[in-house]
Amino acid sequence: MTKLYRSQFLLWLGAAISIAEIVTGTLLAPLGLSRGIAAILLGHLIGGGLFLFPAGYLGAKLQRSALGTAKLAFGKLGVTLASGLNALQLIGWTAVMIVNAQLAMNAVSRQLIHFQSPLVMALIVTGLILIWLRLDAQRLFQLNNVIVGLLVIGVIVMLGLVFATPASAGVPTTSSLSFGQAVELNVTMALSWLPVIGDYTQRVDRPAPIALVSVGGYCLGSIVMFMTGLLVVLRTGQTDITTVLTQSGLGLVALLIIVFSTVTTTFLDAYSAATSLANITGSRAINRVAMVVTVMGFIIAVTLSMRYYENFLYLIGSVFTPLYTIIFVTYFVRQASLPLWANFSWWLIGAVGYYPLQQLDFPGGTTLLVLVGLGGLVWLSGQALPLKRLA
Repeated sequence: MTKLYRSQFLLWLGAAISIAEIVTGTLLAPLGLSRGIAAILLGHLIGGGLFLFPAGYLGAKLQRSALGTAKLAFGKLGVTLASGLNALQLIGWTAVMIVNAQLAMNAVSRQLIHFQSPLVMALIVTGLILIWLRLDAQRLFQLNNVIVGLLVIGVIVMLGLVFATPASAGVPTTSSLSFGQAVELNVTMALSWLPVIGDYTQRVDRPAPIALVSVGGYCLGSIVMFMTGLLVVLRTGQTDITTVLTQSGLGLVALLIIVFSTVTTTFLDAYSAATSLANITGSRAINRVAMVVTVMGFIIAVTLSMRYYENFLYLIGSVFTPLYTIIFVTYFVRQASLPLWANFSWWLIGAVGYYPLQQLDFPGGTTLLVLVGLGGLVWLSGQALPLKRLA
């Protein structure tokens, strides 16, 4: 059991170690050091503790995939709809990860060997992800554990070299980011894993410990990555992480960090997208579908603009925050479900209402508002509508 916990912890630690997390952390620089760190910690407490943990627990408790638990409140139609939406966002994440990787790889390779090609770099990352998907489970976990250990060492070395350089005279303020918006960026990054975590806990006994280990691994890695992005900007004045990597002096080591951190994270995206598609199609060839997802992500990546990255994160929050709020109230609070039409109505209201609530700029982030507000409304509506006890 100890070996299982260690592998699960390292799996999620590896998922968090990525260029995308560092890039998002750089967006928090306008807040300064103390407020930036506070936003990171609060955001991960909300995203990890209030969402990822109960989602992981449900997957293990009910022995269902992450979105299989949607059946509690939304029936088979809800599972199909949520699975389709999740597959779309994970294909998007696959593309985003490949784009981030090829940009950083090109910056480093241009300095090392005076060569750059977005297509070649994207092909290298995509090829390695496909290899990962071909490995059997035992070999995958063994290799993943080794790679994650090396990534941790590499990140520590990278940070040491970055902070050995002279401090910048000033910090660029290219955006006006409120504390609440910063918290929400942290929360939505965690929420992107919300429809995923149950896929990796559903076949494991002892729901609470395995959920805690998984969320602990992710939050530890994610907090470090966000703080890395924040501290790098505050220290160097550079908002472009690829520039920092090329100036760090790591050379080939930086290139390997970029490549393998992308592979260990994007593998989970592709596999879980395939699991969601299996909820729709009934296919059992999960690995083959995951390979198709990876190729689709590659195709999108070679033409994708990162201009809408923040909007993409907020879109994830608007869809999956109300979905899981309703699931959590159904299982943990009431052990009974509203009629399907009522749950679908609340889901739609929550998704649409997410954006106006952003204008309130609540210090705890929009997701916390939706959780408390929508959760309360769902519970209250159960006082007037007929309830169906969970089986």
